[in-house]
Amino acid sequence: MNFTIEIRVKPEKFHELYQTLQALLPTMRAEHGCHESRIYRDVEDGEVFFLAINWDDAANLEHYMRSTSGSALLGAVDLLSNSARVRMGGDSPWEGIEVLKRMRTGT
Repeated sequence: MNFTIEIRVKPEKFHELYQTLQALLPTMRAEHGCHESRIYRDVEDGEVFFLAINWDDAANLEHYMRSTSGSALLGAVDLLSNSARVRMGGDSPWEGIEVLKRMRTGT
């Protein structure tokens, strides 16, 4: 299952968000069911990052979101971005970051 977070970073927080995402990558990659995780920067709009992760299934993604690393990811997005949205699967519509917050709380 392809999972993408699009993050519009606050301009003054660019390096902080990038460093945080870089620090989280090894933990994500070590999670059961994670095949790959990468950070991309939009070449046309340098204030936009994409975090792309390939998971076995939604259950493994939900497990990750409930972990300490998942909490750190959500915290960084909340504090350092102007906006964020998520897409689960290549053909799915974009949704708000609230989807991940609901996964984290199990609601």
